[in-house]
Amino acid sequence: MTTTIENSSINDTAFVRDFCRTTLPELLVGAGVSASDAQAVAVDVIRRARMLAALPVAYFDVLITPFIEEVSQHRPLSAPAWLRASVVVAVRNSRLEDFHALGGPLRAADIAAITEAAAAPLAALLEQPGPPVKDNALAGFDVAYPRAWACLTALSDLMESDTGGERAYTLPQAQLPQLPGPEETVHAKEATSLKTVGGGQVVIVSGIDPRFDQALLAMMRQVKEGAAELVPLSALSRLSRNSAKQLRVLEFLLAHGATVLTTNFLLAPDTVGVRTRPLVKPDSYELRRNLKQLRGLGPTHTRWAKALRKQL
Repeated sequence: MTTTIENSSINDTAFVRDFCRTTLPELLVGAGVSASDAQAVAVDVIRRARMLAALPVAYFDVLITPFIEEVSQHRPLSAPAWLRASVVVAVRNSRLEDFHALGGPLRAADIAAITEAAAAPLAALLEQPGPPVKDNALAGFDVAYPRAWACLTALSDLMESDTGGERAYTLPQAQLPQLPGPEETVHAKEATSLKTVGGGQVVIVSGIDPRFDQALLAMMRQVKEGAAELVPLSALSRLSRNSAKQLRVLEFLLAHGATVLTTNFLLAPDTVGVRTRPLVKPDSYELRRNLKQLRGLGPTHTRWAKALRKQL
């Protein structure tokens, strides 16, 4: 029998009682978010934590994998990487993003304070499997995006070794995904002060927006047309902080033969790779700097990174 947030015992947990109803609103209001907006963020965080806690362990591990590299220096450093990545999924990727990405008022320091405060309460919540959630928006990605899920599963398995390296895997057969339709698009403001490797366009958009902006569409179209075989990113969250959208884009890229290269990850249609520990903190503002750090990368990742450095 499924339950809802309203009647679930999650409301009795320290995560809800202490963090979501007290600490989080106080931090948000102190940073300049209105009380009503702070309440809306808190409700969304409770919803996301509830969904995350309800997932099977094996599925949970794969879902958080895309965010592990971005938490390499997130506090508290004493918390395991999986927990800090879980905080990203439940808290950082909530409506919190809308009050940071689109001109504030939240600054990076405010986000850091919030995610640090969330770690211990969320850990306590995740200690026991949560009851089922009706219409869990974080479930079903393994079926909806089989190539992306197979790739991230292989990456998650490789990371379990703690040694890094590269490993072959096999993509499942599935229908070839197409570009998003016009009803799924949005025209975003261009960020003229930011540049990408190769001169690609950078736009300002909320990371949780489910719509596809013109820069993302242009990249996907280039891949589909065979004009680009490599997609360099500082981290997978640059595709989206919306997990459904992130996996949908990754599914599209892998299905059309592209390789995704991040600061620490290699995601190709037949190979995954991860830098040997410690991971390098991604720099979303200066991807070129990340490309110069080759230590610990596997041979395929290194070869691609060196090729990209010629564009610098």
